[in-house]
Amino acid sequence: MKKIWLIIIFGIILRLGLMPFTIHPDIRGHYLGGLLIAKEGQFLGVYDYISRLPREHILAKLYGDNFLVYSPLTYWSHALFINILSPLYPPGLLEKLITHMDQTAKDPGLPWLLFLLKFPYLLLDLVILKLLWHILGSKHRQAATLLWALNLPLIYSAYLMGQFDIFIVLFMLLAAWLAGINRPSLAAVALALSAGFKPFGLILVPFLPGNKIKNILIAAVSYLAIIAIYLPSPGYRMYALLAQQSDKIWYAKIMVSGSQYLPVFLVGVVLLFWWSYIRPKALPVWGWLATPLLIFYSVVHYHPQWFAWISPFLIIFWILKPQSRLLVLTMFVAHLAVVFSFEPSLNFGLFGLPYSLNRWLNDTNMSLIRGVLAGTSLGLISLLAKK
Repeated sequence: MKKIWLIIIFGIILRLGLMPFTIHPDIRGHYLGGLLIAKEGQFLGVYDYISRLPREHILAKLYGDNFLVYSPLTYWSHALFINILSPLYPPGLLEKLITHMDQTAKDPGLPWLLFLLKFPYLLLDLVILKLLWHILGSKHRQAATLLWALNLPLIYSAYLMGQFDIFIVLFMLLAAWLAGINRPSLAAVALALSAGFKPFGLILVPFLPGNKIKNILIAAVSYLAIIAIYLPSPGYRMYALLAQQSDKIWYAKIMVSGSQYLPVFLVGVVLLFWWSYIRPKALPVWGWLATPLLIFYSVVHYHPQWFAWISPFLIIFWILKPQSRLLVLTMFVAHLAVVFSFEPSLNFGLFGLPYSLNRWLNDTNMSLIRGVLAGTSLGLISLLAKK
């Protein structure tokens, strides 16, 4: 147990050391929503707030009416963080970061503010570790802790970018654990909670064990309970209910006529669903939640922080399926190339470095790399099905 605690301390120190020194502009979005709720009382009006401002207002000019595009739990959670931690913020610096980010770069209080903005994610990360212990059992606790400490996709998303996808990771893993202990109804609620941040988690609900119709109804009612109060909001319906990012899952397609096509992601997910329906014991419970994610990374031009969603499942693969380790490493290297193929603010720019690898990671080379990522993802699915 002493070794495990040493690894945990190492993992915490690694995360604490990164929090104050990296920044990505997207952190302003979810904290702006949280600030409007916590300080302006805009619990119901958060999605319409900017559209109702004078057009010369700095928020209207800087962001436009369609800036707050995330699901409600994103802004509720960050409003809670602000209510708890804002007495420790350097006075006025969060507001300045949101409206005049370029003026904060040399502010001596910025590292402390960034530390506080990212600190709540560390608490969630420790819960993720606890869930991994439950899923993998005491036999694998040390290995799980080491891989958790070095979970670079999640470290990148939460502690370098300051993105909130760690909530989605937490609730997806919670769903896997609940389903594994025969609590599929609670697992459906957990996936609905993940959808309260980004809707993708709802795609996993049909893969839960037990009565699939019941699970879908529970998840639908739970999700509706989260979003219902915002349905009258024009801003929510227009910009957040069906956010533009969700369109990415339909980009990959096979044309079957001049105007009709097969959406590749949907074909893959439906195929997986019928497989789970016909042979529910073909994969372990956690595997049924991992496979739609693997299909997702195979055919979707995903944002780099979204790869964090599958990171705990890759840890489970590594430990329970030793044959998967070369495949997991290949996926990680391919994903690393994806990260460096994006604009510099998503890689070197996080550290203020003026470098870019776009010259080498051009569209042709990235297409090849994405092909490797897709083939390796499908290889992991086949390995999971092998008894």
